[in-house]
Amino acid sequence: MAKKSRDRDAKKKEKQLEIVRANVNRHVERSPSFVSIYTNDTQVQVSPWDIRLIFGLIDDPATLERPTVKVNTIGEVRMSPQHAKVVLGILTQQLKIYEDNVGLIPLPHD
Repeated sequence: MAKKSRDRDAKKKEKQLEIVRANVNRHVERSPSFVSIYTNDTQVQVSPWDIRLIFGLIDDPATLERPTVKVNTIGEVRMSPQHAKVVLGILTQQLKIYEDNVGLIPLPHD
């Protein structure tokens, strides 16, 4: 009985991760306020109502003499938990495709 429950839970979780795309035509225009940024530091804040990604650039790395890194905050993105979950699914799918084509992405050691 427990195996059936685990199988059902696994199928339910798999179905939740499926990405649903609307079958609509899109016309995309850049807003006059459009920006493109690079970030190498991201902080995450979560509340019951939204998720906030705060992006920054590491300006001055930590050293043995000064163990504090200097980060210049450059912007933030706020979204609903529902939208964040969809973005997570898309990023997960895209990173898998990337790694399938290019190879595993190495992560730095702490």
